[in-house]
Amino acid sequence: MRESDLETVSDLAMLANPHATKEKYSKHIMDELRSNPDLSFVVQSDGEVVGYVQADVRNGQAVLEDIAVAEKHHGKGLGKLLLDRELKALRRRNVKMVFAEVHYKCASAIPFYYNHNFRITGFGQDFFGIGHDAIILKLVLNASEKKKLVNESL
Repeated sequence: MRESDLETVSDLAMLANPHATKEKYSKHIMDELRSNPDLSFVVQSDGEVVGYVQADVRNGQAVLEDIAVAEKHHGKGLGKLLLDRELKALRRRNVKMVFAEVHYKCASAIPFYYNHNFRITGFGQDFFGIGHDAIILKLVLNASEKKKLVNESL
């Protein structure tokens, strides 16, 4: 991801963050990009940014800040491509657990996470603000996945 992608990424962010305003969330996206440039990725179609992912790492654990793909590009494997790229970058940072905090209005994303071995670990009432609850999912990155990473880099 580059700073020049911010306008498009901010539009996409509203898909995953129905509780946010674009103007305020753009600052969050930029802060994450500057703090974790190695964990901020976009995917393009015909030279246009159509999806992105960002994560943050604290104490060996990561939070997927966002993963979003433009609706007209759903079902094309771009979300999987972004998630795989992010998980590979997180493994390089020796992350052991990855959490996804999904707004209840985006619950349709839960099967996507389940297809990638995330499991529901809890809920957060008013997690994103009053009336904006979250479904919390977790993925444990284990030794067999690390072996896969080593084999991919050979």
